[in-house]
Amino acid sequence: MMTPDSPAAAELTGDGAELRLDGRVIARLERGLVVADRDGLTRDWSLLRVGSGGVWEMRLELRNDGDAPVTVTRMDSCALALAMGADPTHWRTNWYRSAWGDEFRPRHGTTRHDLFLDVRSGRSSHGSTPWLGIEREDDRAAVIICPAWSGNWHITALSGGSVTAGISPWRFSLTLLPGQQVTAPSVVIAAATDLDAAAVELQRAVRDHWLARSPFTDTVPTEWNHWWPYEDVEVTEEVIAANATVAAEIGLEVATVDAGWFGASDAASDWQEQRGDWTDVNTERFPSGLTALGDAIRAAGALPGIWIEAEAVGRSARVRAEHPDLLAAADGNTQPDPSYRRMTVSLDPEDPGFLGYVCLGSPAGRAHLRSSLGDLIERVGARWIKLDFNVDPDSGCTRTDHGHGAGDGLFRHYEGLYRVLDEVRGRYPDVFLEACSSGGLRIDLGLARHVHAFFLSDPDYTEHHLEVLHGASHMLPPLGILHWSQSQWRGEYPPQQRTWTEVAPVEFRTMLRAAMLHRFGVSLRLTELAPALRDVLEEHVRLFRTEIAPLVRDGVLRPLSPTPGRGGLGERSPAFQLSSDREDRHVVAAFVLSGGRPPTRLRLRALDPETRYRVTDLATGEMSSADGRELVDVGVAFSTAGDPTSWLLAVVPAS
Repeated sequence: MMTPDSPAAAELTGDGAELRLDGRVIARLERGLVVADRDGLTRDWSLLRVGSGGVWEMRLELRNDGDAPVTVTRMDSCALALAMGADPTHWRTNWYRSAWGDEFRPRHGTTRHDLFLDVRSGRSSHGSTPWLGIEREDDRAAVIICPAWSGNWHITALSGGSVTAGISPWRFSLTLLPGQQVTAPSVVIAAATDLDAAAVELQRAVRDHWLARSPFTDTVPTEWNHWWPYEDVEVTEEVIAANATVAAEIGLEVATVDAGWFGASDAASDWQEQRGDWTDVNTERFPSGLTALGDAIRAAGALPGIWIEAEAVGRSARVRAEHPDLLAAADGNTQPDPSYRRMTVSLDPEDPGFLGYVCLGSPAGRAHLRSSLGDLIERVGARWIKLDFNVDPDSGCTRTDHGHGAGDGLFRHYEGLYRVLDEVRGRYPDVFLEACSSGGLRIDLGLARHVHAFFLSDPDYTEHHLEVLHGASHMLPPLGILHWSQSQWRGEYPPQQRTWTEVAPVEFRTMLRAAMLHRFGVSLRLTELAPALRDVLEEHVRLFRTEIAPLVRDGVLRPLSPTPGRGGLGERSPAFQLSSDREDRHVVAAFVLSGGRPPTRLRLRALDPETRYRVTDLATGEMSSADGRELVDVGVAFSTAGDPTSWLLAVVPAS
């Protein structure tokens, strides 16, 4: 395979570390940045290499060794100075804005100007994505900076080359009594010759040394989920059993029951209003109960999965009235920050302090979460848990009877969430934990240590998915990504709408292939799928299992084109290369979006220039061969016979 660039190196110094690339200092790392109201803090800053490549975790621990309380209002694990050289060397800045249905929207700037990125919604990816990419303008050097935190965070890059990152100081304060200590959220950095190379380094480190994994999740199971075609309106136990049967027949391993299974026994009940009452089953829709539901899915030949928004509490939930001690609450005079559009549903206008979630800073809140998850797993016999969180906590709980102070409630909530998820994985090692937070609004390297994969976005129409995937590949490996092919929506969302009786096999193939470069699933009315489309789906599930899943487990994803954009913008002929790190195997996927032209040739990456490769079109079986040097320098040719809008090519050594 192609020889990789020399990895970056970090050398510790007395006051921090020097980050080097090809023998050049590209940044100087300082020992964090702390703001406190008095002296007495001891700082323990460390730089830990993640794997063997150019990725490091910056950690900061604080201990009060004084004789009086110390209040901390800022604790940044990352403080670095970009190497600007004798003559000022400017860097390009790259980041992503993020909102529901608008995740990973690329933005660009320069270190000629100050850049302030932060999130104040209480969810790491609602506002911006916790990721900043910086590239030198005059030579080959790039650094990625990722706060590993699920709540509010910040990255501040000043025009002089000073960069700090960590938990957001907005409305944050934490008091340490004498002898107490705290660990600040980590910040992860990756360095390489360019951003794409740094992203590959980061993918490898996250895949092999960071992301939660288990023997079961490493089988890369595929799933069917009921939500978009049925929602909580048309779903019943009969619908689940019938679709699970078809899912198993076409090779999908898991059948997941989404929202709509719990709450009052009323077919018209609203799942949003009753979140938190996880011991209740809506027997109007599921009269046989959850244990029988899990048995029915297994009898159909699939493994059962189920959705839960375990942190959330709806306005009408019984738990709200019966256990007010569990609830996160805020000062009623504290208003949400206007920098984002608040997404929390079923709040109570008569109770402005009601935040709509269980505070996991309290032992009782953690016990509620632990029992809710454990009870659901055991009742269903679930092998897959879809963890949702449609709540914007803002700056978090301000109660002082939960074991935290008025200014660190959100910080302690996420510490508690991580702790419970680790306990659940320890108790149920064969259960897959999927993080889904209004789709893609809580994607970060903090949560990545405690779950097996992230759901990228609620919408999944092909153009949107490919834009989101392009961005996500700069933070997460394919193994940590899940998204469905374009779903059948019963609700009203114009970009997603499609008359499915008019969908032709060629269009359906493109929908499926766009979602096959990572963990794969579908949300379709399988029992009503036209025979021609069912055949296409069965064919692609087989292709995923035999050709692609091993590369998802052991590989990295490289964009081969600029990012596509929603609304007909950006690259209209996007392409990606999925490559195994275990063996010299690759899959190339190319697409034509509206307004685009079919590619004639596409230059590949990470191939051995001296090796002869066989290129196989996985749809037609057509084969060709070329040396790695030709495929990298000139590119692979595409056949456009039959007017396809997508291609899947397998690239392996010809021998």
